Amino acid sequence: MKNLLKILFAPIMALMWLAIKAGVAITYISGLALSIISGIIAVISIVYMFTGAVTNGLIGLAIAYLLSPYGIPMFAIMILGVIQRIRENLKCLISG
Repeated sequence: MKNLLKILFAPIMALMWLAIKAGVAITYISGLALSIISGIIAVISIVYMFTGAVTNGLIGLAIAYLLSPYGIPMFAIMILGVIQRIRENLKCLISG
């Protein structure tokens, strides 16, 4: 029975492993690029706030936060963690 489960779940486990590795690489590269863009947007937003356009400055700071490593990239890392946890649980279930 366990051998049958191993054979059935082998492609799923391989795809999950591939998705995790690709997701980590994409998250790392995009995190670097987005942090630079986030810094530029934050500086521009602060300049907006000093020149009197407070609403535009606050909107820019919100966008800068979402692009920072604590915004969208952190959400992607959490999703990758969930996928990895599911993979580990499947592995434990199959292996016993």
